[in-house]
Amino acid sequence: MRKSILTLCVLLAAASTMRAQSTIKLGHIDRQALMLMLPERKAAETKMQDFAKTLDDRLRAMGQEYQNKVTDAQARAESMTKTEQQVAMREIQELEQRISDAQDKAKEDLSKQENELLAPMVERTNKAIADVAAEGGYTYVFDTSTGVVLYSGGGTDLLPQVKAKLQIP
Repeated sequence: MRKSILTLCVLLAAASTMRAQSTIKLGHIDRQALMLMLPERKAAETKMQDFAKTLDDRLRAMGQEYQNKVTDAQARAESMTKTEQQVAMREIQELEQRISDAQDKAKEDLSKQENELLAPMVERTNKAIADVAAEGGYTYVFDTSTGVVLYSGGGTDLLPQVKAKLQIP
């Protein structure tokens, strides 16, 4: 009798697990492709390019200042005292350090700018994906652009529905 009850419990648990597994609905989307389709993406790219050009112009000006100091120091090297040469070398080294720091800061600022510009687009697409998934009864939606999904042939590509939700032609 005890074996029969235990077997019945195992069968019921297995049946409920099989029923739960049959309700899982999978979908996938190429999020990178979706982000590239957003109309506001072009304006963000233009802002990024303008910002990058401003940073590049600043770095070029610093590079030109560096070249001028080196050229000047080389031209006057023979007529300079040892102390003057040391001062000139120290100024050049300080300028090299400022340029290096400015390059690091420029990379950091460019990254911040990109994140600021992309954040609203990411939020907008997240909401649209969540809405489409909820409306379609999807349990999981995988991003195929990240390479995480090994097989997506059995799922449904939600890109067309999310594009429609975002009103992207």
